Amino acid sequence: MPLLVSFTMDNLGDAADLYRGVIKAPRAPGNNPPLEQGYPALLHLFARYEIPLTCFIEGWSARQYPEYIERVVHLGHEIGMHGWTHERWAELPDADVLELATRATESIVAATGKAPRSFRAPGGKSTPYTTEVLGKLGYTIDASYTDSHVPTALSPTLTSVPYPWSGVDATHWLWNSRSGMDTERRWRAALDEAAATDTPYVFIWHPHVMGIDKARLETGARMLDFIRKDPRFAIVPLDTIRRRVAR
Repeated sequence: MPLLVSFTMDNLGDAADLYRGVIKAPRAPGNNPPLEQGYPALLHLFARYEIPLTCFIEGWSARQYPEYIERVVHLGHEIGMHGWTHERWAELPDADVLELATRATESIVAATGKAPRSFRAPGGKSTPYTTEVLGKLGYTIDASYTDSHVPTALSPTLTSVPYPWSGVDATHWLWNSRSGMDTERRWRAALDEAAATDTPYVFIWHPHVMGIDKARLETGARMLDFIRKDPRFAIVPLDTIRRRVAR
Protein backbone atom coordinates (compact mmCIF):
# COMPACT_ATOMS: atom_id res chain seq x y z
CA MET A 1 0.00 0.00 0.00
CA PRO A 2 1.49 3.39 -0.94
CA LEU A 3 2.33 6.01 1.65
CA LEU A 4 -0.40 8.64 2.00
CA VAL A 5 0.87 12.18 1.35
CA SER A 6 -1.25 15.31 1.77
CA PHE A 7 -0.63 18.91 0.74
CA THR A 8 -2.04 21.88 2.61
CA MET A 9 -1.79 25.66 2.39
CA ASP A 10 -1.85 27.98 5.39
CA ASN A 11 -2.66 31.70 5.73
CA LEU A 12 -4.59 34.06 3.50
CA GLY A 13 -3.95 37.77 3.30
CA ASP A 14 -3.17 40.10 6.19
CA ALA A 15 -4.66 38.36 9.21
CA ALA A 16 -1.37 37.37 10.84
CA ASP A 17 0.21 40.80 10.30
CA LEU A 18 -2.84 42.48 11.78
CA TYR A 19 -2.67 40.27 14.86
CA ARG A 20 1.04 40.96 15.34
CA GLY A 21 0.59 44.69 14.84
CA VAL A 22 2.79 44.82 11.74
CA ILE A 23 -0.02 46.72 10.02
CA LYS A 24 -3.05 48.59 11.35
CA ALA A 25 -5.42 47.90 8.45
CA PRO A 26 -5.57 45.54 5.46
CA ARG A 27 -3.08 46.36 2.74
CA ALA A 28 -4.45 48.29 -0.21
CA PRO A 29 -5.09 46.48 -3.51
CA GLY A 30 -1.90 46.24 -5.52
CA ASN A 31 0.26 46.22 -2.39
CA ASN A 32 -0.20 42.64 -1.18
CA PRO A 33 2.06 40.21 -3.10
CA PRO A 34 1.36 37.12 -0.94
CA LEU A 35 -2.38 37.50 -1.47
CA GLU A 36 -2.46 38.80 -5.04
CA GLN A 37 0.48 36.83 -6.47
CA GLY A 38 1.47 34.10 -4.06
CA TYR A 39 -1.91 32.55 -3.42
CA PRO A 40 -2.92 32.32 -7.12
CA ALA A 41 0.56 31.02 -8.04
CA LEU A 42 0.34 28.14 -5.57
CA LEU A 43 -3.22 27.32 -6.58
CA HIS A 44 -2.07 27.24 -10.21
CA LEU A 45 0.86 24.97 -9.33
CA PHE A 46 -1.34 22.49 -7.51
CA ALA A 47 -3.90 22.59 -10.34
CA ARG A 48 -1.18 21.66 -12.85
CA TYR A 49 -0.61 18.42 -10.97
CA GLU A 50 -4.25 17.90 -9.97
CA ILE A 51 -3.41 17.97 -6.27
CA PRO A 52 -6.31 18.02 -3.76
CA LEU A 53 -5.76 20.63 -1.06
CA THR A 54 -6.96 21.72 2.31
CA CYS A 55 -6.49 25.48 2.54
CA PHE A 56 -6.39 26.60 6.17
CA ILE A 57 -7.78 30.11 6.31
CA GLU A 58 -8.35 32.51 9.18
CA GLY A 59 -11.95 33.44 9.92
CA TRP A 60 -11.14 37.13 9.47
CA SER A 61 -9.69 36.37 6.04
CA ALA A 62 -12.80 34.44 5.00
CA ARG A 63 -14.80 37.59 5.71
CA GLN A 64 -12.27 39.98 4.16
CA TYR A 65 -11.48 38.13 0.91
CA PRO A 66 -14.63 36.33 -0.29
CA GLU A 67 -13.45 36.26 -3.91
CA TYR A 68 -10.40 34.18 -2.93
CA ILE A 69 -12.54 31.81 -0.89
CA GLU A 70 -14.87 31.41 -3.85
CA ARG A 71 -11.95 30.50 -6.10
CA VAL A 72 -10.62 27.88 -3.70
CA VAL A 73 -14.05 26.28 -3.41
CA HIS A 74 -14.57 26.44 -7.19
CA LEU A 75 -11.34 24.48 -7.67
CA GLY A 76 -12.74 21.74 -5.45
CA HIS A 77 -10.44 22.27 -2.47
CA GLU A 78 -11.40 22.05 1.18
CA ILE A 79 -11.45 25.14 3.39
CA GLY A 80 -10.10 24.54 6.89
CA MET A 81 -10.22 26.87 9.89
CA HIS A 82 -6.97 28.52 11.06
CA GLY A 83 -8.08 30.69 13.96
CA TRP A 84 -9.52 34.19 13.61
CA THR A 85 -6.42 36.31 12.94
CA HIS A 86 -3.64 33.72 13.35
CA GLU A 87 -3.50 34.00 17.13
CA ARG A 88 -0.83 32.24 19.20
CA TRP A 89 -3.34 29.48 19.72
CA ALA A 90 -1.51 27.41 22.32
CA GLU A 91 -1.30 30.49 24.59
CA LEU A 92 -5.01 31.34 24.50
CA PRO A 93 -7.23 31.01 27.59
CA ASP A 94 -10.10 28.58 27.19
CA ALA A 95 -12.70 31.32 26.87
CA ASP A 96 -10.85 32.82 23.90
CA VAL A 97 -10.47 29.40 22.26
CA LEU A 98 -14.24 28.92 22.37
CA GLU A 99 -15.09 32.44 21.19
CA LEU A 100 -12.53 32.60 18.36
CA ALA A 101 -13.13 29.07 17.09
CA THR A 102 -16.87 29.68 17.02
CA ARG A 103 -16.54 33.05 15.32
CA ALA A 104 -14.07 31.74 12.71
CA THR A 105 -16.26 28.74 11.96
CA GLU A 106 -19.30 30.96 11.46
CA SER A 107 -17.29 33.25 9.16
CA ILE A 108 -16.23 30.34 6.95
CA VAL A 109 -19.81 29.05 6.83
CA ALA A 110 -20.96 32.50 5.72
CA ALA A 111 -18.31 32.61 2.99
CA THR A 112 -18.72 29.07 1.65
CA GLY A 113 -22.17 27.90 2.70
CA LYS A 114 -20.52 24.85 4.25
CA ALA A 115 -19.22 24.11 7.73
CA PRO A 116 -15.46 23.48 7.86
CA ARG A 117 -14.43 20.07 9.11
CA SER A 118 -10.66 20.56 9.46
CA PHE A 119 -8.76 22.80 11.89
CA ARG A 120 -5.10 23.68 12.24
CA ALA A 121 -3.91 25.73 15.19
CA PRO A 122 -2.06 28.91 14.19
CA GLY A 123 1.52 28.53 15.35
CA GLY A 124 1.24 24.76 15.19
CA LYS A 125 0.24 23.50 18.62
CA SER A 126 -3.32 23.09 19.84
CA THR A 127 -4.69 22.69 23.38
CA PRO A 128 -6.71 20.01 25.20
CA TYR A 129 -9.69 22.34 25.48
CA THR A 130 -9.56 22.97 21.72
CA THR A 131 -10.21 19.25 21.21
CA GLU A 132 -13.41 19.59 23.22
CA VAL A 133 -14.48 22.73 21.32
CA LEU A 134 -13.78 21.19 17.92
CA GLY A 135 -15.94 18.20 18.80
CA LYS A 136 -18.84 20.46 19.74
CA LEU A 137 -18.46 22.45 16.50
CA GLY A 138 -18.56 19.33 14.35
CA TYR A 139 -14.93 19.13 13.25
CA THR A 140 -13.50 15.76 12.26
CA ILE A 141 -9.79 16.66 11.75
CA ASP A 142 -7.30 18.51 13.92
CA ALA A 143 -4.29 19.03 11.62
CA SER A 144 -2.19 20.75 14.29
CA TYR A 145 1.36 19.73 15.15
CA THR A 146 2.11 16.81 17.47
CA ASP A 147 5.51 15.52 18.54
CA SER A 148 4.78 12.02 17.25
CA HIS A 149 3.61 13.11 13.76
CA VAL A 150 1.39 10.02 13.80
CA PRO A 151 -2.34 10.31 12.99
CA THR A 152 -4.37 9.37 16.04
CA ALA A 153 -8.01 9.24 17.07
CA LEU A 154 -8.67 11.98 19.64
CA SER A 155 -12.29 11.00 20.15
CA PRO A 156 -14.87 8.87 18.35
CA THR A 157 -15.47 11.76 15.92
CA LEU A 158 -12.18 13.76 15.87
CA THR A 159 -8.84 12.61 14.45
CA SER A 160 -5.42 14.19 14.75
CA VAL A 161 -3.74 14.38 11.32
CA PRO A 162 -0.48 16.15 12.20
CA TYR A 163 2.50 17.34 10.20
CA PRO A 164 6.28 17.24 10.73
CA TRP A 165 8.21 20.51 10.75
CA SER A 166 10.29 19.15 7.88
CA GLY A 167 7.21 19.38 5.66
CA VAL A 168 6.78 23.11 6.27
CA ASP A 169 8.30 25.42 3.65
CA ALA A 170 9.11 28.04 6.29
CA THR A 171 11.39 25.56 8.07
CA HIS A 172 13.72 25.65 5.10
CA TRP A 173 13.29 29.17 3.72
CA LEU A 174 12.34 31.44 6.62
CA TRP A 175 13.83 29.88 9.74
CA ASN A 176 16.80 28.58 7.72
CA SER A 177 18.35 29.84 4.49
CA ARG A 178 18.56 26.68 2.42
CA SER A 179 18.89 26.32 -1.30
CA GLY A 180 16.16 24.79 -3.39
CA MET A 181 18.36 21.78 -4.05
CA ASP A 182 19.03 21.25 -0.33
CA THR A 183 15.34 21.65 0.52
CA GLU A 184 14.33 19.19 -2.18
CA ARG A 185 16.92 16.70 -0.92
CA ARG A 186 15.61 17.04 2.62
CA TRP A 187 12.00 16.60 1.50
CA ARG A 188 12.87 13.45 -0.43
CA ALA A 189 14.77 12.06 2.55
CA ALA A 190 11.81 12.84 4.84
CA LEU A 191 9.47 11.02 2.48
CA ASP A 192 11.82 8.02 2.39
CA GLU A 193 11.79 7.90 6.19
CA ALA A 194 8.00 8.25 6.31
CA ALA A 195 7.62 5.43 3.79
CA ALA A 196 9.88 3.19 5.85
CA THR A 197 7.64 3.66 8.90
CA ASP A 198 4.34 3.94 6.97
CA THR A 199 3.64 7.30 8.63
CA PRO A 200 1.47 9.60 6.46
CA TYR A 201 3.29 12.78 5.51
CA VAL A 202 1.68 16.24 5.44
CA PHE A 203 3.20 19.28 3.70
CA ILE A 204 2.41 22.92 4.53
CA TRP A 205 3.20 25.52 1.86
CA HIS A 206 2.57 29.24 2.26
CA PRO A 207 1.82 31.99 -0.28
CA HIS A 208 4.26 34.40 1.40
CA VAL A 209 7.07 31.81 1.48
CA MET A 210 6.79 29.89 -1.80
CA GLY A 211 4.11 31.62 -3.80
CA ILE A 212 6.03 34.86 -4.40
CA ASP A 213 9.37 33.21 -5.19
CA LYS A 214 9.88 31.71 -8.65
CA ALA A 215 12.78 29.47 -7.64
CA ARG A 216 10.86 28.05 -4.69
CA LEU A 217 7.84 27.41 -6.89
CA GLU A 218 10.11 25.50 -9.26
CA THR A 219 11.35 23.42 -6.33
CA GLY A 220 7.73 22.73 -5.44
CA ALA A 221 6.95 21.69 -9.01
CA ARG A 222 9.84 19.22 -9.00
CA MET A 223 8.61 17.74 -5.73
CA LEU A 224 5.05 17.36 -6.99
CA ASP A 225 6.31 15.71 -10.18
CA PHE A 226 8.55 13.36 -8.19
CA ILE A 227 5.81 12.31 -5.77
CA ARG A 228 3.24 11.90 -8.53
CA LYS A 229 5.53 9.55 -10.49
CA ASP A 230 6.81 7.47 -7.56
CA PRO A 231 4.53 4.45 -6.97
CA ARG A 232 5.52 4.40 -3.29
CA PHE A 233 3.37 7.49 -2.70
CA ALA A 234 -0.29 8.43 -3.11
CA ILE A 235 -1.33 12.09 -2.85
CA VAL A 236 -4.65 12.25 -1.02
CA PRO A 237 -6.84 14.73 0.89
CA LEU A 238 -6.43 14.91 4.65
CA ASP A 239 -9.77 13.15 5.05
CA THR A 240 -8.37 10.02 3.41
CA ILE A 241 -5.79 9.82 6.18
CA ARG A 242 -8.51 10.39 8.75
CA ARG A 243 -10.61 7.58 7.33
CA ARG A 244 -7.69 5.17 7.44
CA VAL A 245 -7.24 5.89 11.16
CA ALA A 246 -10.98 5.54 11.77
CA ARG A 247 -11.18 2.07 10.21
